[in-house]
Amino acid sequence: MKLLITGGSGTIGKKITKLALSKNYKVNILSRNKNLISNNINLKYFYWDPNLKLINSECFVGVDSVINLAGFSIFINWSKKNKSKILNSRLNSTSFILNHIYNKKIKIRSFISASGISAYENSLINISNEKHSINDTNSFINQVVIKWEDKASEFQFKLPDISFSTMRIGLVLSKSGGLFKICSLLSRFYILSPLGKGNQWQSWIHEEDVANIFISSSEKSRKGIFNLVSPNPVRQIELINKIASINKSKVIFPNIPSFFVKKIFGEMSEIILSSQNVESIYLNDYKFIYDELDDALLDLSL
Repeated sequence: MKLLITGGSGTIGKKITKLALSKNYKVNILSRNKNLISNNINLKYFYWDPNLKLINSECFVGVDSVINLAGFSIFINWSKKNKSKILNSRLNSTSFILNHIYNKKIKIRSFISASGISAYENSLINISNEKHSINDTNSFINQVVIKWEDKASEFQFKLPDISFSTMRIGLVLSKSGGLFKICSLLSRFYILSPLGKGNQWQSWIHEEDVANIFISSSEKSRKGIFNLVSPNPVRQIELINKIASINKSKVIFPNIPSFFVKKIFGEMSEIILSSQNVESIYLNDYKFIYDELDDALLDLSL
């Protein structure tokens, strides 16, 4: 098996790369950094710049599956300029690589693109799964997800021999970054508190399960939309308390009101305050390594 990964320098990309190499698979990573060099014979870096329409076509030689993760981080101030970067980085990179595959008649088995559960409705009551329609709202992150998925879908009919799959990823719990790392740090100083009412659903997944699902999807050439979430979502208040507990701490301050969260984080607060109770019904062939939050947090704390 040989993989080509865009966005390989991110948390998920690094985890997928590590797992693939442990299985003795070959991995090519597309990067804007021309100076990256690997000492691993199975790992190679290739230069690309979707904005300038530049790519080293040798990156496709022998590749079975493309894993598309490229995109500017959403965890920054949502200024007009940054919102444009967040959206266009995903659309441009997806369109560019698929156009290149199409125009050069490159043969691959599968194209796996990242997405997010923000495609679903913001609800404290309803449960969403892959059979439900996406929730088209004026929410920025919702629109990013929808437009990102649409861009990949445009090529499904042009490239009928390729298996296309979309991975709607939930809240990724990781040692190297994101919510778990931030909350762990805050809890050690006893300043960790729920945001808003704290009753919003958090559909989480351990980073190792994310990587395993991407790899197994490459191996099996899965088709369709898949929700990458554990079978046991929790309310934010439970997640916060358990992260504190695993760090031998407590949540001692009251909830931070929604209006204050919005004042601090601006429009980006919609990520923090939104609630998505999401289940996966199309990954029945996958056995989660971490399906319980306690086990996932314990592993990450070691």
